[in-house]
Amino acid sequence: MIMNPIRTVIIDDERYACERLKKLLAPFSRLQVIGIFENSKQSVEFVLKQKPDLLFLDIELENNISAFDIIKQLDSKSFRPHIILVTAHPHYSIKAIKHEVFDYILKPVDIDELEDTIERFIEHLSMQSRKLPDEFNMLSERESEVIRYALEGKSSSEIADLLYISINTVNTHRRNILKKTGAKSVLDLLRIKNKSND
Repeated sequence: MIMNPIRTVIIDDERYACERLKKLLAPFSRLQVIGIFENSKQSVEFVLKQKPDLLFLDIELENNISAFDIIKQLDSKSFRPHIILVTAHPHYSIKAIKHEVFDYILKPVDIDELEDTIERFIEHLSMQSRKLPDEFNMLSERESEVIRYALEGKSSSEIADLLYISINTVNTHRRNILKKTGAKSVLDLLRIKNKSND
């Protein structure tokens, strides 16, 4: 099966950081870097025009602009690629979660951590391609991940390990999924899924 390249853009106000990250990404054949930007305004224009799949985005950019400003601009245009934040500042992690970015990597970028993130991202894309029924369209991205694993028969503990979140968070997502879909159990969700595949 031929896999489409993952069209990727790097945005960082330091040219050295851009070039270093590009070199680190070179061994990952699925990733195709189509743009590197130090200027946030130019980067937003390019992203909206080219519609890449993935952004590697520094948090603190030029002229007090932040990654979250860029995310808001993209959201206002109804285009949100997957985003991996790359930063020297660990204190933004909660804000990153609230903005539903895919991952958060600290500088200097560790190649093993980067490899782990990219492998999880590729797995995430392959899961997304296994389309869920229309009844599940109202679910958030994270809830969709949880439900896919739940429908594969994985326990809350296994899902927590796979998604790097706590069991309590998984169980909260599961409750929200049942509430949103009107299902009474995972079995009920499985029936909805099977019915949509008939």
